[in-house]
Amino acid sequence: MSNYKKLFNIIGFQSSWWACVLGVQNGYIYLGPIMMVFFLITHLMLNGNNRSEIIFIIIVGLLGSFVDTIFLQSSLIIYEGLTLSFFAPLWIISMWLGFAATINHSLGWLDGKWFFAFLLGAIFGPLSYLAGLKFGAINFQMSVFTIVILALVWGITVPLLYHLNRIIIRDEI
Repeated sequence: MSNYKKLFNIIGFQSSWWACVLGVQNGYIYLGPIMMVFFLITHLMLNGNNRSEIIFIIIVGLLGSFVDTIFLQSSLIIYEGLTLSFFAPLWIISMWLGFAATINHSLGWLDGKWFFAFLLGAIFGPLSYLAGLKFGAINFQMSVFTIVILALVWGITVPLLYHLNRIIIRDEI
């Protein structure tokens, strides 16, 4: 993959991520998801519209929906911009879809580096939720317990995504 495609991948994802958070903060709950759709379409067009990657992205979206719905239902995290009171909001699901698109591209270097994948997930997963808290997209009790739960979930999830990716995509990308 060319460096330009990797650069587009990370900039497109980060821009869409921020559109999700800032959109929710300002009452535009669909801004981020719409931007994420454009990012994903462009990403797939640039990278050959790989069927296996599309399946991977959808599965990660479902997994992420499950994880954040558990956070919601357990009251670990309270989300702004809910469209259904019992299910993770669309904007957080779109973040999972966008994150999935980075696994083979801008974050592809982490593949097979299970310890670093765990470590980076355990650090940057909670930091993402803290950013959401700071910008008013989510709310949670700032406690060691919450941070440890987020760190463990993300520390386990990131290497799991790389493993799942290997099963689904193998060497097609």
